Amino acid sequence: MRYFYWMLSLWLYPLQGDVYQAHVFGLEPYTTYSVRVEAVNGAGTVSSPWATVRTLQASPSSLANFSVEKREHGRALLLHWPEPASPNGVIKMYNIFSDDNLEFSGLSRQFLFRRLEPYTTYSLVLEACTEAGCTRTAPQLVTTEEAPPSSQLAPTALHVGAHSVELHWAPPGQPNGRILQYQVMAMSVEDGRVRSDEDDSVRVKVLFTEKAVEASSFSCNVSGLQPWSKYRFCVRVSNTAGSTDSPWLTVHTKQAPPRGLASPVVSHLEGRPYELFVSWTPPLEPNGILVSYRIQRDNVGFHFSFHSSVLNYTDEDLTAYTDYSYAVIACTIAGCVTSRPTTIRTLEAAPAIVEPPVVSNVTSHSLKAAWTIPSIQNGEILEYILQVNQERVYRGKKLTMEVTDLKPHTSYILILTACTNGGCMSSPSTSAQTEEAPPTGMLAPTLKVTGPESVEVSWKEPNHPNGIITGYELRRDGRIIYAGMDTRYHDFTLLPSVEYSYTITANNSQGTTTSPPAVARTQPSAPSGVAPPRLQTLGPFSVMVQWDPPARANGVIISYSLYKRDPAEPNVKRLIFAPHHSAFQSRSFSLTALKPYYR
Repeated sequence: MRYFYWMLSLWLYPLQGDVYQAHVFGLEPYTTYSVRVEAVNGAGTVSSPWATVRTLQASPSSLANFSVEKREHGRALLLHWPEPASPNGVIKMYNIFSDDNLEFSGLSRQFLFRRLEPYTTYSLVLEACTEAGCTRTAPQLVTTEEAPPSSQLAPTALHVGAHSVELHWAPPGQPNGRILQYQVMAMSVEDGRVRSDEDDSVRVKVLFTEKAVEASSFSCNVSGLQPWSKYRFCVRVSNTAGSTDSPWLTVHTKQAPPRGLASPVVSHLEGRPYELFVSWTPPLEPNGILVSYRIQRDNVGFHFSFHSSVLNYTDEDLTAYTDYSYAVIACTIAGCVTSRPTTIRTLEAAPAIVEPPVVSNVTSHSLKAAWTIPSIQNGEILEYILQVNQERVYRGKKLTMEVTDLKPHTSYILILTACTNGGCMSSPSTSAQTEEAPPTGMLAPTLKVTGPESVEVSWKEPNHPNGIITGYELRRDGRIIYAGMDTRYHDFTLLPSVEYSYTITANNSQGTTTSPPAVARTQPSAPSGVAPPRLQTLGPFSVMVQWDPPARANGVIISYSLYKRDPAEPNVKRLIFAPHHSAFQSRSFSLTALKPYYR
């Protein structure tokens, strides 16, 4: 007798007739099987009814890996998994482990795994459990999605200069992906505001890009910066998911010498030729805190400086009509800059020193004056003015002048005046005396009749002595009656009623001059030398009387008187003949009505 063991219509294997049990292997856990026994002999077979049996549960098998969906920018993973191909029982629990840490337990076949780090590889294990036990998958390595980097620290500044800054930085604390590049970003800050172009250009500028990202630290030197300016720097780190900027680092560059200092403006002060007004403006680029200004005049710096708030200076004690060059020096603590010079000429002024003219070739009526250009002109000489005894005799640019029409033996004061547009300056005076010449202008003497026999003569020095008078000669009617230095002479022993002519001659070393004659008549006196009349009888009753003029009339005869005396009578009869009487002219008169033959 042989028995056959059938399961699920599958013939499994025969059993010996004396064996009434069998162990069946190779079954699937937690699987229902139909079992019957078939007895076989030589005559045939017979089968028992089917008996149903389910194998016990076992640990699941054939667990598949997760299907992974990356979520939340690398911060989560959505895990999906199918039932085990062989659950081997009733799944009581799914467990998910991440790096041996239980992250999930439940019967759901998906799990949103959160609070992950981007671009991080996690080792995930799925465990499926039945009552009989649990089975785990092999660790499955899953890398989260990249996210923009984070925790990028601000750069640090080393070696801050006036025009450059050396920046250092480290990789981000959380790269969150494969770093592609670092960019150093910068923007300039003025008064707390970002300086930007009005044409909507990018406010923040990329100054440096580093693509060699494998190092553990990085650095770059940022140049081309403005001195004494605030800049903000940050590091932008990028991966395929995006970029992240570090906090801003504010750097104040150091001071530098100023730049853009314009030439000073130098101007004149009206009416002040010895001063100049110097003004300037602050440099376009101070490059720091201006601490002082200094002025250079003709490349020589002043020994003093100006506070930065002072923008002008009046330079004094200069030389008129002189070129001066001025430059301004602006300084910060880091250095100084010198502007281009401004050259200006001071205003003209009156010449400083004018030498007196030199006199030569002196004659009695002329002299030659010569002079030199003033040693300190203080301008362009426009003219020279020569004054002789305060009278202007020359005006022009010549350096010599022949002065004529002078008076002989006369002291002249010569003053030379030199003039510029800024004024005039006169020299000290110099004196010169012309040579002597014969005197001129001798006036007629003054005559004073003092009596019938004397005349007082007086005279004055010639109007133009033209030298030193050495003596006078007084002539009466051409005959010298006096020679000497007196200017008065009393002439005696003259005749009454006589006209005398006097002239006076003045002498000097060069000659003489004679006055016009002066005429005077002495006073009259009684005539003298009157002869008796001559008588001529004309008849018994008349007598012709004739007479001669006096021997000395001693004046002008104004009348003749004829006296007739009768001895018998006490009175004398007088006949007066005035000049208009015919008897005055004829000096004769006929006496009539006389007594005959009577004396």
